[in-house]
Amino acid sequence: MRFMIIVKTTPESEAGCMPGEDLLTAMADYHGELARAGVLLDASGLHPSSRGMRIR
Repeated sequence: MRFMIIVKTTPESEAGCMPGEDLLTAMADYHGELARAGVLLDASGLHPSSRGMRIR
């Protein structure tokens, strides 16, 4: 089973601003736990939605 972690955007994240050091540390720790458990497949980030396209 695979899971995707989706985080709601904010004006700051859409502008490309990085989260605070405390959040980055927590995310790195969580990714480390997942990697040690052998369940982390990929931790690549996504582009902001402002770079995306809407197809109808």
